[in-house]
Amino acid sequence: MPTGYLALKAIQEGILNLETSVADVLPDFAKYHNKEAKVFHLLTHSLDYRFPMSSLKDLPPQEIWQRVCSHKFEIPPGQLFCYGNANSILLGKVLEAAYKMPLDKLAKKRVFEPLKMQSTGWHPLEWAPVNRIIPTEICHWRGRELRGETHDESAWKLELEFGAVGSAGVFSTAPDILTFLEHILEDDFLIEKLTRNAFEGVCNTPLQRECTALGFELDNPKFMGNCPSPIFGKTGFTGTSFICQPQKKFCLVVLCNYTYPTRKPNADKINEFRARVAELLV
Repeated sequence: MPTGYLALKAIQEGILNLETSVADVLPDFAKYHNKEAKVFHLLTHSLDYRFPMSSLKDLPPQEIWQRVCSHKFEIPPGQLFCYGNANSILLGKVLEAAYKMPLDKLAKKRVFEPLKMQSTGWHPLEWAPVNRIIPTEICHWRGRELRGETHDESAWKLELEFGAVGSAGVFSTAPDILTFLEHILEDDFLIEKLTRNAFEGVCNTPLQRECTALGFELDNPKFMGNCPSPIFGKTGFTGTSFICQPQKKFCLVVLCNYTYPTRKPNADKINEFRARVAELLV
């Protein structure tokens, strides 16, 4: 949120389509790739980005961006499910190019302001009192407690030069996110896209066994539990998540600083909590 949503709205409005080539929109990407990578692949995380963005955190912003654009795909687009930030970073830049507007301003204009989500956005220290913002980690890499800063290191680094990126950095509250989800529930186009396996019926792909919607996760028991299908949602690194079960019109938002005071070796415990709460409530 809101990158995947904005991309779906751009498709609904005819500004983008699933076959839009990333290289046609982003010249920096076109230097290293032909037209094989599409918006569809960004929305389904099916580009071969098998490296953690955290491995680039010590590089200058321009070099991080260059690494994302120049990365050589060993497996053709659409043949590998590779959930990661690089796809969302590229999608954010595609949206900026399509709308000719920085991503944070685009989200504010097209999502947050119309829905009166007054406590949602990037860089909350600029518009909210500090006592409303919980800390997310005592970060040894940055040498300080993180509060109101984008947590993901590579996204934070990219922000220094490129502004808000599509993979991380949005702060919000449970009421605002519930407003966002209630809005989605009223949009038949979005519900159709978010409750169907995006790989279903796609030819020449081994990914039909994977289950993901366009821009959001779908029926993922890891954090959704064993709940009635279809159910879509999204997670955030610090411990945040939301899920939505349209048939029951049920929405659940979990906002948690699981990474405080220090990040854990993995997300197993927070996912177990998310899944258990989902099962109890759904």
